Amino acid sequence: MKVLILSSELWPVFSGGLGVAVYELARNLSKMGESVTVAIPKLGWKGKLDAEVVEAPLSAGYSVYFYKGEPVLDWESMKSIYAFNFALFRSCSGKRPDVVHANDWMTVPAAVMFREAGIPVIFHVHSTEYDRTNNNPREWVLELEKLGAERADLVVANSHRTREQLVSLYGIPPEKVTVIYNGIDLRKFRKALGRPVRKPGDRVVLFVGRLTIQKGVWHLLHAARMVVNKDPRVKFIIVGEGPDMPFLIKTAIELGLERNVVFTGRLDDDGLMAAYRFSDIFVMPSVSEPFGIVALEAMASGTPLIISKTAGVGEVLEHCFKVDYWDTQLMASRILEVLNYGSLRRTMLGNGAREVRQLSWENMARQFAKAYRRVAR
Repeated sequence: MKVLILSSELWPVFSGGLGVAVYELARNLSKMGESVTVAIPKLGWKGKLDAEVVEAPLSAGYSVYFYKGEPVLDWESMKSIYAFNFALFRSCSGKRPDVVHANDWMTVPAAVMFREAGIPVIFHVHSTEYDRTNNNPREWVLELEKLGAERADLVVANSHRTREQLVSLYGIPPEKVTVIYNGIDLRKFRKALGRPVRKPGDRVVLFVGRLTIQKGVWHLLHAARMVVNKDPRVKFIIVGEGPDMPFLIKTAIELGLERNVVFTGRLDDDGLMAAYRFSDIFVMPSVSEPFGIVALEAMASGTPLIISKTAGVGEVLEHCFKVDYWDTQLMASRILEVLNYGSLRRTMLGNGAREVRQLSWENMARQFAKAYRRVAR
């Protein structure tokens, strides 16, 4: 089957969780014998895939990432988004795929064009505008998301939490939305476990993610203040970039955490895997989180987890602490419990290692292959 995947990002270039999921899906579909093309903005992509990668002749710039110094694709501009999508469609219209797999709102106009040309479309929702903006959505993005879900032959959500939003907030019929969870490449993380790393401090708490209101770092910093009051040795490593970085650095200073909080910015793949391994605990305090691939990565690296109750990944993980993102006192208490009680830590690690083995990108690819055949004519 010929599959065309439309995406705004692709690991390892300019990639968050969406880019990782698209890369792993394409890699595993190709291993299964499917003919896969991935269409993305002009990112200067350099990676290894058995799939064909087509870069639309339009450069992409993000709020914190730039292509050759200047952002030329403005994700805040409807005009710019449509220009990108016309470029995607023109670049791939001759491919004649059996099915188009569109990822998130950024590729909806191109998906609709393919649908008008008679090609079935699957719309894959990794997050909704309500999640990304803390319930302060941009109306034109909402309209694109709704259009994508309405015009697609099948809608795939990455968690039941996201599916419930699509049904209740967007009015999509429940029978049209199915759930396929993200996975983890265990071999990649298991291979990294034996590499030596230098630990930056006695006790390390790690966060990885975009620095936006959605990710809840402000709440983690207030929990950090309580933790440091009890144990000044604890260091908090904040990995990632985003528009809230200056505000969060200012917050850490105002809380008197200059010696205990380190903002690393974005790390490359080797640096990120080292951070997972040298950390004593991983915290994902998201205000809203449709899934949360980084939690699986941390668990695969042998790091116990604390996640917010709003995280979709909590639907597939049981052996971790789950807290309300706003309950900073309980968050601090859980952090200290994991740091101070070795038996608790060992139990979480053992159970977590068994649990994460059940999740794989191969399984995700198999489910999508079935979905493609379900909608293909």
